[in-house]
Amino acid sequence: MEIFMKEKTLPNLLLATSLILLSPSLFAATPLSIPKTCKDVLLGIQNRFNGYDSWRMIKMTISDEHGNVKTRTITATHRNNGINRILRSRVLVPNELADTEAYALDYFEKGKNDKVWRYLPASKKLLDVQSKDLSSRLNGSDMNIGEMLTRMASDYDCKTLGEGEYQGLSVYKIYVNPNNQQEIIRLGLRDGEIWVEKTTFLPVYSVFNADSPNEQRIFETFHHHWVDGVYVSNQFNIATLKDGRKVSHSVFQVYGERFNLGLPTEWYDVKDLGNLQSTWRSYRPPEFPLTTLP
Repeated sequence: MEIFMKEKTLPNLLLATSLILLSPSLFAATPLSIPKTCKDVLLGIQNRFNGYDSWRMIKMTISDEHGNVKTRTITATHRNNGINRILRSRVLVPNELADTEAYALDYFEKGKNDKVWRYLPASKKLLDVQSKDLSSRLNGSDMNIGEMLTRMASDYDCKTLGEGEYQGLSVYKIYVNPNNQQEIIRLGLRDGEIWVEKTTFLPVYSVFNADSPNEQRIFETFHHHWVDGVYVSNQFNIATLKDGRKVSHSVFQVYGERFNLGLPTEWYDVKDLGNLQSTWRSYRPPEFPLTTLP
């Protein structure tokens, strides 16, 4: 999911941020029946509706244990392609990273592996990234603690931990553990606990053990609200703990998020990356709240 902070390259962070905000499927968020088991909750996450397409601006503030702070502002979009997704993001600031782009085909079909591309403006090169290890995509933002992380219920064993409350929301609490090595490699994460909002199956809080020894990722969400028929969080905080000590902390603030906009199909062609004439570069959705970059 869309989650967790390790120091990686910026293009990976772009993919992560796109993913963290997106949910994997086309089905309605409201369940047909009350979940009876943890598997029902996992299926609710897997089948969560998060729009046929979407757009948002995100400001990231990334801090380490030594007090170093980095900021990034990006735009990110997605479009569904059947049960699969196309994801695209672009850096706006800082200037030295501006116009760096990331693009991914996010597959939910069995037997197909995700594909990732990066566009580097300095060299004007489009790189085809081939790796089974997608943990760097999470880079503090894929976050998808539920939506990317446990996106396919069949990849996880689980236990019901009960019910509770998170920031006034009624939640299911479940323990999950990947049941195949490929999923561990894909995300760099092992077992963990997820809290899931009962009505929409939005993952709102999670704690996971990383594949690295004595390392954990903590994912928190804030300011939950409805946008264009989709229930979302407006802020994401991700922390990495090593031996119980916080070694990094990231805040992702979302601006102008919209869904189901009918965005141009040409944006989702990998050949459009680096295109200075692309309308993707200047697009802002209706009623976009900002006149300057955050």
